[in-house]
Amino acid sequence: MTKNITLLILIFIISSCSAQENFRDYYYQIGTKKEIKVYKYVDKNNPRNIEYWKVTTNPKTNKILTESFTTDFRLYNIFEEELKTNGAEIIRYADFEVNDEKQNIRIDGTIVDKDVYKWNDTNKYIYSVKYTSPKYGNEQFIKERTKNSFEKITISGTEYSTLKFKDEYEIKSLENDQNYEFHQFTYYAKGIGMVKYQRYHPDGATIELELTEILTEKEFDELKEKASR
Repeated sequence: MTKNITLLILIFIISSCSAQENFRDYYYQIGTKKEIKVYKYVDKNNPRNIEYWKVTTNPKTNKILTESFTTDFRLYNIFEEELKTNGAEIIRYADFEVNDEKQNIRIDGTIVDKDVYKWNDTNKYIYSVKYTSPKYGNEQFIKERTKNSFEKITISGTEYSTLKFKDEYEIKSLENDQNYEFHQFTYYAKGIGMVKYQRYHPDGATIELELTEILTEKEFDELKEKASR
């Protein structure tokens, strides 16, 4: 009887460790040296809608910096996180808005809740940021994430084993009772990071970003230079 109990405990421990390892394997990976990769995402429903995510991983600091660019290569978001024992936590956030003079204005956020991606947690967790928008005043951005399922998906003929999450968003005005809510399903592939999201807005609009290629920093800079001519 004692042997059976011991065996069951060992199986439980091994299963828990395996689940934790699997969760982490689906997130962005940090290698042995600093690396920069640029993820190109194209909207399946509108191929003219393209986003570029410049992801810098640094093993010395155990941090990941993501700089997001629009179709016309305008920087619109900076998102930095640190990998901890239990998952990834946000440590820096900034949005960029174009003002009337066509200048790209930086809006730094204050971190309220930190949990971006947990290695082994099926419960709902949150990260949130407060900031002051020149157009809309004081606001809070809230993202709630829940693990949904493991799925195999195909993008442009390539099959990926993915971990799927349901993400619920709220942009809340801190000066009145107005808020804006939407949700999406986000897919992470082993050893790659995010390969797809399906975003649903309350007006019925759907954005379905899919990873089409991963560029080097040099290739990305060449694209920007070509677009500026």
